[in-house]
Amino acid sequence: MTENAVTSAPVQRTRPAAADDRAIFAERRRARRRTNTLVWVLRLGFLVAIYLLWQQATTRGWVDPLLISTPREVFDAFRHQLTDSVFWVDLRATFSGAMAGLLAGGVAGILAGLVFSRSEVLDRAAAPYLTLMNSLPRPALAPIFILWFGLGFTPKALVAASVVFFLLMTTTMAALKSIDHDVSLLTQSLSMNARQRFFKVELPHALPSIVGSLRLGAVYSVLGAVVSEMVGAYEGLGQRLVVTTNNFQVAESFAVLLAMGIMSMALDYAILGLQKLMRSRIR
Repeated sequence: MTENAVTSAPVQRTRPAAADDRAIFAERRRARRRTNTLVWVLRLGFLVAIYLLWQQATTRGWVDPLLISTPREVFDAFRHQLTDSVFWVDLRATFSGAMAGLLAGGVAGILAGLVFSRSEVLDRAAAPYLTLMNSLPRPALAPIFILWFGLGFTPKALVAASVVFFLLMTTTMAALKSIDHDVSLLTQSLSMNARQRFFKVELPHALPSIVGSLRLGAVYSVLGAVVSEMVGAYEGLGQRLVVTTNNFQVAESFAVLLAMGIMSMALDYAILGLQKLMRSRIR
C-alpha cells in the first residue's frame, strides 16, 4: 500500500502542473485574440473616421471638391482603372522596376556592409565617398539615368536600387558590429574559425535586422521607381500619375496613389512574413 502511494504521488503532482500549463496557454491565446480584435477595430475605426471627415469636408464646402474630389468618386475611379488593361501594364512596369531595384540594391548593400564591417581601414577610407553618394537626391539621379539608358526599365530599377543599397549597407554594418564583446570572446575561446563564427554567430544575430530593413527598403524601392517614372518613362504608375494630374483628374490621381499604397503594403506584408519565418528558424 505504501509503495502504491509512493508511485502515485508523482502522477498527482504532474496532473495539476499540466492543467496549469494548459490554462496558461489558453489565457495567452485569448489575450492574443483580444489584441488582434482591438487592432482591427482601431484600423477600421481610423478608416471610417477618414472617410467621414473627407465626406463632410466636401459636402459642407470646407474644401473645394474640385481639389480633393469625394471618396465615392475616388472609389469609382479606382474600380474603373482595375478594368483598364493599360493600368495593369503600368502596374507591372512599376512593380518590376521596384522589385529589380529591391533585389539588386539589397544584395549589393548586404555584401558591401559585410565587406566594410570586416575591414576598418576600408570602411574609413570609403566613408566620405559613400556619404557623398548617399546624400545625392534621387530625383536628381533619375534624369541622368534616363539620359544614359533611355525611357525604359533600367532607369527606374537603378533609382530604386540606389535607395535600397545604402539602407541595407548601413543596417548590415551596424548589425555585424553590434555583436556583444563577451560573445566574441566566447567564439575565440571555442576556437571558431571565421566561417563558423559567421554562420553560427554573426549571421543569426544580424539576420533579423537585415530582413527588417528590407521592409523599409521595399517601400523605398516603390518610391524610387515612381520618382523615375514621373521624370520620364513610357509606362508606369508614376507616368500615369503625371498624366492624370496634368489633366486635372483629381479622383483618378487619388486612385493611382491608392494603387501605389496597396502595392507597397503587399510588399511590406510579404517581407514581414519572411521576417517571422526567419525568427522562428533562428529560435
